[in-house]
Amino acid sequence: MKYLLPLTLLLLSACSSTSKNDVTASFSQGAIDEFSWVENSDFKKVPEVPFNSRSDSYTGEVSTQDSLSTESLARIPEPKLEQVEKSNDLLVQGMTHCYRRDFDAGIKIFQDQYKRYASHPGYWNFVANCYYLQGNMRKATLYYNKSRAQKKDYAPPINNLGVIYQAQGRDQKALAAYKRASEVGAFSMTPMFNLGQLYLKYHLVNDAKIIFSKLLKRNATDVDALNGLATSYLMEGNAKAAVSLFSRLTSVHYAKPQVGINFSLALSEVGRSKDAHTILSSIDTAKLGGYASYYNKVLSKVSGAK
Repeated sequence: MKYLLPLTLLLLSACSSTSKNDVTASFSQGAIDEFSWVENSDFKKVPEVPFNSRSDSYTGEVSTQDSLSTESLARIPEPKLEQVEKSNDLLVQGMTHCYRRDFDAGIKIFQDQYKRYASHPGYWNFVANCYYLQGNMRKATLYYNKSRAQKKDYAPPINNLGVIYQAQGRDQKALAAYKRASEVGAFSMTPMFNLGQLYLKYHLVNDAKIIFSKLLKRNATDVDALNGLATSYLMEGNAKAAVSLFSRLTSVHYAKPQVGINFSLALSEVGRSKDAHTILSSIDTAKLGGYASYYNKVLSKVSGAK
């Protein structure tokens, strides 16, 4: 399963201090050059928007089964993003442009709003998110740290730095970031999910089960939590429990490789080879991506089952 970037200014944000105990990504002294859009006119006094607990969350029907969507618009399908883009909140508009990969439009909105939000931690987290989505990890790291400099214990940039650390193979730092982000503020489901995923990567099944069980207590129908807990049981050899959990999902979810492949394997492990074939054949192979090799291994196993 892939780890999730909680792209939030709004809902789940948290920041950080310069304490040596904080999780911090470093950048060069010359990084100040990245603020190239700032001009002399920007130093004219403009009333700033005070920080408040805002969120790029979505509370529509998608959120009933996808709890993480309440912490990030990144979880929302394209048709819904089109609706969100019409928001009166300019920062939400900017972030929506970035989610839809219209980066120039998104960055322009952030640049235009700079004087109003210069001290707003969520603003800088949004800017960082946009650069992350472009694949510019250097700028993303710079602005996540800028966000953290505005408010101590602002969770979203801490979590998002963890995502960068994990992508860089620095899993210990990612683990520390996810733990810290899950401990501060209301924004906690996304870093908890990322933490559970990281535990599974290192086969720390009991720890992962605790995380996903906590998420399920918040929302018993949450797809990611159900899939995470089912996968945990599968990894510890309890295929029967895994099948029971996977069965609470629907065919729409089985078409997703991160769900369907493991469900098929669990069915095969309990002797339901026909059902395993059915689930595996329902997977959208055009979207396998990094799951291709795993899919082929499970396909070989299922096909060889009697």
